[in-house]
Amino acid sequence: MSALPSIRQRLSQALVGISMVWGVAVSGVVWFAVHHEVGEVLDSTLQESAEILFGLLSFNAAQLPLQGGGALPAPLHDEHLVWQIVGTDQRVLLRSHRAPDLALVDRPTQGFASVSDAWRVFGMPFDANGQRLYVAQRVQARDKTRLEAAFLTCGSALLVGALCALWLRSRVSKELSPVADLSNAVARYDPVHGKSQLAEPRRSELVAVHRAITDLGTRLARQLSNERAFSAHAAHALRTPLAGMVAQLAVAQRELPAQAQPRLQRLREAADRLRRVVTALLTLFRTGNELSWQTVDVNALAHNLHFEKLGFVSTPALYIDADPDLLAAALLNVLDNALQHGARTVVISGHLDGDLSCLTLHDDGTGMPEAKRLQIQSALDAQCYEGEMGLGLMLADLVARAHGGCLRLHACMSGCKVALCFAKRPP
Repeated sequence: MSALPSIRQRLSQALVGISMVWGVAVSGVVWFAVHHEVGEVLDSTLQESAEILFGLLSFNAAQLPLQGGGALPAPLHDEHLVWQIVGTDQRVLLRSHRAPDLALVDRPTQGFASVSDAWRVFGMPFDANGQRLYVAQRVQARDKTRLEAAFLTCGSALLVGALCALWLRSRVSKELSPVADLSNAVARYDPVHGKSQLAEPRRSELVAVHRAITDLGTRLARQLSNERAFSAHAAHALRTPLAGMVAQLAVAQRELPAQAQPRLQRLREAADRLRRVVTALLTLFRTGNELSWQTVDVNALAHNLHFEKLGFVSTPALYIDADPDLLAAALLNVLDNALQHGARTVVISGHLDGDLSCLTLHDDGTGMPEAKRLQIQSALDAQCYEGEMGLGLMLADLVARAHGGCLRLHACMSGCKVALCFAKRPP
């Protein structure tokens, strides 16, 4: 089954994508706005600088050396703005020390002008004789200032967008955590036990889901309880007549002639098998999941099951921690299956498989084809008991699962090899 899409991942991707697109769009708008506004600020600064210089220079116009065309004496310094006083013949009369020797513009100019992508100039009349004052700034310096302002602003906007995306992603994970908590609570929820309660939801949107799961659990628990009660009553009602039937057949075997003995023997064996199945059913549904853990002597338990036609081979001192009644019910069914498939000897052994204690029963019967063994094992793993699986394996698997374990059918050269695996005994 392919992996399903994750709500958390999809929301996170959507929020991050929206945040990045929003950040890029805002950065573009900010870039344009900053680029335009900084240009206007620089022009305004250029104009105001020209007006201030006009006031300062015109106040001392009589002392200005306007005939030499040189630079106004001043200490060496960097100039972000340069200025010129230009005569009517476009000759430079006076300039700042970084200003060019030739006029910034080739004709009288008033207001703003751009000169061959090199200078941004603001011109204004200096006196009544036609002299003009020009204040200029290099276009390269202006572009650098605008780019720095735009980059700084856009970078800040993108950084804020990225931080917001991370914050939104964190918030999404935090807001979806109650869904994960509810999933974990549902995994631990066992409606069969009245003491098991589903943890209350932490978000209003999950209240309806919580109520639906709780109601479903209640219905399942009630249905299971009814089925167990019916099965227990039915098994109990059948056990007494079956015991009487077995007793009457034993009496009939002693009294009837020899020619009737084979049929009576088969009838007695069938009745005895039916009695064992009913006993196992009654034990399973009476015990349920309330286990009475004990250390069970497996050899003694197997011999007390009264399978006269089966011989047992096992190691001495074979013990396992389990509910003795449920273990007896499982062994009844597994051994009965072996008997039905022609087994005469069953080898019983025990081993540890990780955290599981396994009790293995290997008989010398006809066994089953490998394909069928794999099919039944797959059904056991999925707890899908329909199909070709018999009642015995189903009941044995239910007993193993009641102990926190499972039933395994091992591959073998002959006969059938079944392992009842139980979890460790709880403290």
